[in-house]
Amino acid sequence: MTIYDKQTLLNECQRVLQYYLDKTESVMTLYQDTAETQYFLFALKGTMAFINNSENVDVPFLKKCINGLIAGQKGRSGSDRLSDLRHELEEELTLLKLRYNIK
Repeated sequence: MTIYDKQTLLNECQRVLQYYLDKTESVMTLYQDTAETQYFLFALKGTMAFINNSENVDVPFLKKCINGLIAGQKGRSGSDRLSDLRHELEEELTLLKLRYNIK
């Protein structure tokens, strides 16, 4: 993977995270959702901050972030809205890994 590809992967990770941050905040505002949804939101915000504040962002680092978020969605329950968000995020990140040939 070239430097350009690393930057593109970083940009895509940030775009996906921002999309789900915005979507989760909207769900919380509309439905006054539970602490469980707030925890999901904090996990997304924490991952975004971790990526944005890291000086050495490389493919292995991004792989760990992506895999951590995917693993965090598996086997979780919650409201239908939260379950849908988790499933969407997991699918989006899995597709991101496929596009960049990350195993």
